[in-house]
Amino acid sequence: MLSSKPLFLVIVLAQFFVPLLPQFGIGLSIGERAVADGIPPELPTGIFFSIWGIIFLGLVLTAALHMRADTHASRRIAPPLMLAAFGNLIWMLSAQSLGLVWIDFLLLLPIAFFTWEAAYRLDQTETFDGTPRSVLHGLTVGLFAGWLTIAVSISVPDLARWLLGRAPSDDVWQSLWLTLIPASILAYVFANYVSRNGWYFVALAWGLLGVVVNNWTRLGTHALAIAAAIIGLYILLRRMRFGARGSYPAKS
Repeated sequence: MLSSKPLFLVIVLAQFFVPLLPQFGIGLSIGERAVADGIPPELPTGIFFSIWGIIFLGLVLTAALHMRADTHASRRIAPPLMLAAFGNLIWMLSAQSLGLVWIDFLLLLPIAFFTWEAAYRLDQTETFDGTPRSVLHGLTVGLFAGWLTIAVSISVPDLARWLLGRAPSDDVWQSLWLTLIPASILAYVFANYVSRNGWYFVALAWGLLGVVVNNWTRLGTHALAIAAAIIGLYILLRRMRFGARGSYPAKS
């Protein structure tokens, strides 16, 4: 029976290769599908999706270190991270081959859940001690969970447009708020009930900045860009002002 440690490493390594399949004529790239009917206001510009490279590399390093010499923290976060990475493989294959909005949305939900579970477990270990390994764990888990919050949030208006038969250029304000409201709620829940991980907010801010740049430069919808910037700054300032309780209950 294959041990979960090498399986974890195989799964996270596979994430580098699945996006290359369209270059061999297998499916259509996720980016091409996202703008096939026009550029929606909630879609970050392409450069912002480069964060996946950092997340994938962090997962590979985490899996490699876990296989070489595990720790209490890596034993706790490895199972949900492996499930999240496996779910991400399925999501990428679905998005590239099928491109069905409702399936892609539903597939994102368990991935987001497992990234949040990893963040919760890491928070519970209280291993943020500044060592390279703890920094790697915090960065990988935080960025993964934060970016999945962005992925789910920008998928909400896409699902709504599919249900209502709308084009990306229809009711752009509604599309923007269908992204910003879920992102704000999820950020509040994460900080107060899941984890104190600050990297989560780095990924969230990066994604919202991508929304700002998309509206300001590609679409010329400056009012939407300003609205997204204000909400993004509010989320960050609130986190800085009130901190985060994370996985620990409030003291009575």
